[in-house]
Amino acid sequence: MNEPSLINQKLINQLQTLSALSEDQLMDNWNQLSGKEVSLREQLVKSGSVKDADFQKALSEISGLKFVETIEALHPDFQTKYVESISIRFSKKHIFYPYDFSETNLVLAALTPWPDSAFEETARTLGFDSYSVVLATEDTILAAINQGYDRSSGSAEEAADVLVDDADLNYLSHFSSEETEDLLDVEDEEPIKKLMNSIIFQSVKDNSSDIHIDPSPKETVVRNRIDGELHQITRVPKQGHIPLVNRIKVMSGLDISTKSQPQDGRTMILLAGKKIDIRVSIIPTVHGEQAVLRLLNQSQGIIPLKDLGMNQKMSKQIEALIHQPHGILLVTGPTGSGKTTTLYSALNRIDADRKNIVTIEDPVEYRISKYGQMQVNEKTGVTFSKGLRAMLRQDPDVIMIGEMRDSETAQIAIQSALTGHLVLSTLHTNDAASTIVRMIDMGIEPYLVSSTVSAVLAQRLIRKICSKCKESYSISWSEIKELNLDNVISKQDFKGVLWRGAGCSACLNTGYQGRIGIYELLIIDDEIRRAVNKVVDSTIIRQIALKTGMISLKNDCGEKVINGVTTVDEMLRVTLSENDY
Repeated sequence: MNEPSLINQKLINQLQTLSALSEDQLMDNWNQLSGKEVSLREQLVKSGSVKDADFQKALSEISGLKFVETIEALHPDFQTKYVESISIRFSKKHIFYPYDFSETNLVLAALTPWPDSAFEETARTLGFDSYSVVLATEDTILAAINQGYDRSSGSAEEAADVLVDDADLNYLSHFSSEETEDLLDVEDEEPIKKLMNSIIFQSVKDNSSDIHIDPSPKETVVRNRIDGELHQITRVPKQGHIPLVNRIKVMSGLDISTKSQPQDGRTMILLAGKKIDIRVSIIPTVHGEQAVLRLLNQSQGIIPLKDLGMNQKMSKQIEALIHQPHGILLVTGPTGSGKTTTLYSALNRIDADRKNIVTIEDPVEYRISKYGQMQVNEKTGVTFSKGLRAMLRQDPDVIMIGEMRDSETAQIAIQSALTGHLVLSTLHTNDAASTIVRMIDMGIEPYLVSSTVSAVLAQRLIRKICSKCKESYSISWSEIKELNLDNVISKQDFKGVLWRGAGCSACLNTGYQGRIGIYELLIIDDEIRRAVNKVVDSTIIRQIALKTGMISLKNDCGEKVINGVTTVDEMLRVTLSENDY
C-alpha cells in the first residue's frame, strides 16, 4: 500500500469534512493512483467523487493560501504585456493566470503552489521581484486564460498586411492536416496560417455565420456574414489567394491538386476553448477558386423554444403539435432563416429518454447524444429517401428530415405519418400557405396532404436593434401610412415613438446586433382541409387562415417594431416581398 505523505494525509483528512466520502473511500482513491500519472485532485474530480471547488478549498485550508471563485479581467496594458510575454500554451500547461499585481509582486491564480518553477519564470519574465499564489478551480483558470488571450488576438487585417511584402508564399508542404489544437495556442508564425487563423478568430468573435473568400483579378476580398449582412474583413494580395485556399483545403481534408471541380468538406477547430464546426464549400470561378466557410458554434447549444422570438400563444401551439402521436410539422423559409434551429428547439421539448428520435440531415448541424443521427452522403448512396427508408426499420417515434428535396422523400414522410410517426421537416417556400400547394406539386395527393400535415410554420430572421446604442425617435401616424404600414402596425398600439440603433463599436456601427425570428403558423383545421382537397391556390388558403386568426409574418414583425425589438427599415427589408393584403 502506498502511504500518503504528511501533507496528503492532511488533505485527505480535510476532504472528509468537505465531501461525502469517508476516510476509507478517500484512501481507496489514493491507492488507485499507484502507477498512474495523475494527481489526487484529478483522480477525485474526474471520477466525480469530489467537486473541484471542494478539493481546492481543502487545499486552501491546509496550505493557508486564499481560495478565489472568480478571476477579474486584467488592466488592458498589463494584459497586453502578459499575453505577448507568456504563451497561452505555457499558461494552459501549468494552469495558472494572473490574479493581481503590485509594483513588485505578481499574484497568480493556480491549481496548486507546487512546483513553483513556472511561477518563478513568469514573474522574472514580467519584471517582478516576487510572486505569490491564490488557489482557484481548473475551469475558472482556463476560462480566464481563454478570455484573456481572446481579447488580445490580432485582427485579420493585421495578418493580411504581412503578406503584402512577403516574398515567399510556398508553405504548402509544411501545412499540417490536423487542426485539433486551440487556435490561440498556435505558435507557428507562417503568414498564411496566421492569416487564416486570424480570419476565423475575427469571424467567431463577431458572431459571424459564414466567411466568404472571393477572388478577383487584382486581389481576394474576405468578408464575413453578421446577422445576415456581409461585411468586409480584409483584402489579400493576389499572390496569397492560392496558398489561402489551399490552407482551407488542408484544414478540411480536401484535395489541394483539384482546382476545376467543386469540393465540399468540414473540419472542427477549438477557439478560446469553444468548439467551432466548419463546413467548407469551394467552387472554381473565372478568377480562381471561391470558398465559403459556414461556422457552427457547438458550444452555444440549442436555443430554447421560448427564446426564438415566438409569442406565448404560438409557443404553446408548437408545444402541443410536437407532443401529438403522429402527423407532419413543416418549417418553411429561405436558406439561412433558422429552420433547423427551430426544429431542434422543438425536438428538445420531447423526452428523448421515452421516445426514439432519429434525424437525417445534410449535414448534421447539432450533434445530440440521445438522438440517432444520420448524415446524407451522396458518394456512398445515402440519400434522404434511402436513409429515411432505413430509419423506418429503427422503430422510431419521431423522425426529423433535414429537408424534403424530392417527391420520393415527401412520399415516404407521408407514409411515415400515416403509420403512426411524428415527422418534422423543412421546405423552401415563401410562406405557410404556398407550402401546401408545393407538396401537391411534388406529386402528393391532396387528400394525403390534408390528412397528414398538422401545421406549417413559416419564418424569417430579422436583425435586433443594438442594446448599446438604442434610441427612440418620434414618428407620426401619417408617416406610417405613407410607408403602407398602417395595416401592419395597429393604430391602437401606436404611441408615436419607435426605436433605432445610432451605431456604435459594439454593433460595427450598423445599429443592429443579433437576430430574432418572425413567424406565421398555419394550423390545418377542417376548413383548410376542405380547401386543400378542392386543390385551391395558396391565396385562398392564406385568406382562410388569416380569417381564422393566423398572424402573418408582416404583422408579427410589426409587433416587434412597436415593442422596440427591430426597426421599420428592417421590417421593410425582410417582409417587402410578402404580399399579404
